[in-house]
Amino acid sequence: MADPPAHLGDAHNFGRRVSLRDGRVEKPRTLLWEWLLSSAESPLRRRLDEAAERDGLGREAFGFLPDLAFSDPHARDGGAVEQIALTPLAALSADERGELARVVGRALALFSWLGLSDLHWENLALGADARGRFVFAPLDVEIILADLSLPTETKLLPDADPEYAAISRHACGVRRALPYLGKPVDAAALVAMAAAYRTTLGLLDRHARALADVFAQLPAVRQAPIRVCLRGTDEYVHARTRPPWPPLLDAEIEQLDRGDIPYFFRLYGQPGIHYYGDPSLEKVERLPLEGDVPQPDPILSIARGLGSPTRKRLREEGLFTVLGAFDHEALAGRHVSDGIEVTFTPRTIVVKPPKGEELHAHRDLGAFVGSVYLPCRCGEVLTPLVPRVTVCEAAPATVERALRRRAAPRRRGR
Repeated sequence: MADPPAHLGDAHNFGRRVSLRDGRVEKPRTLLWEWLLSSAESPLRRRLDEAAERDGLGREAFGFLPDLAFSDPHARDGGAVEQIALTPLAALSADERGELARVVGRALALFSWLGLSDLHWENLALGADARGRFVFAPLDVEIILADLSLPTETKLLPDADPEYAAISRHACGVRRALPYLGKPVDAAALVAMAAAYRTTLGLLDRHARALADVFAQLPAVRQAPIRVCLRGTDEYVHARTRPPWPPLLDAEIEQLDRGDIPYFFRLYGQPGIHYYGDPSLEKVERLPLEGDVPQPDPILSIARGLGSPTRKRLREEGLFTVLGAFDHEALAGRHVSDGIEVTFTPRTIVVKPPKGEELHAHRDLGAFVGSVYLPCRCGEVLTPLVPRVTVCEAAPATVERALRRRAAPRRRGR
């Protein structure tokens, strides 16, 4: 007799919940986006491997992504995915720290370029696969194709928004790597990370049309929900005792009243923010397109080859955002890695790429990104997955509550 499923996470969409059964994670939502990233047999993964091999990075450049089996990645209402199985990383040599730093840099570039978000540390796996390769990848991929201009928008790096700065610093996904890279990360590893970020973005830009064609050739892309988070889960949990601001929408109250954490989504090529209106998930409702209500953020255009004016900012300001997140007063001097030269002076960071003009930034980058260095170690665990409940004794109560859940508030559009 099979063991009963173990429920994971919150209830959404008329009581549906993720569950674990016999080594498979059953998810009552589309698996298309996860399949594209987490199956080595997906057309996106094959195209990425081909592009990396063609450009000289090597076919294993994106080997930090897992290879999982999926039941039906094209079904809108969900399916099952193989449970990820990784071993904890051992203590790393200097060369291995450099390689892990490159993995983090490639991941920051890939996930930012593809418009992934919600990559807080509870949603990330970090360990070694059966072949001994570093794996650093999300467990859930629900938000994709967002037109991002900085890697902070993935939630891998801490957003500098003062309203959410404390939560964002605690929850940012790259903190998973700090037990291995060190606090602070040394200059050689940080420059290797920055170089990998820059090189990977260059590869993705060069092969943008071919990667866009992968999405264009999948009919399910236009039917697969892309999640939209209007506010953090913690706000919903405490909504009755601490009414949130802005006030709850009628659609949020409706879902809370039936015992769900509200779930909203967008559909590629269609306007507005949607939610399900009946238990069969056949009835799709939509928030108003005008008025004082949330509106979806910009999305990348598949027809235009996933191009966007924000790509330049992602390359240039994003590079300094990566450096700024890991910057520390101990870093000084000139360092070179993979063709990129970075010089840390008391007041500035100077980046000299192999080609192109020298780039300068003031060392105080707090207006763009928060520091990943905190005195606490919540999230900085040595296990491949973060424990389901993590309490930070060093954090204020508001941050502690957020760490108990997948709190990653997003701005509300108007």
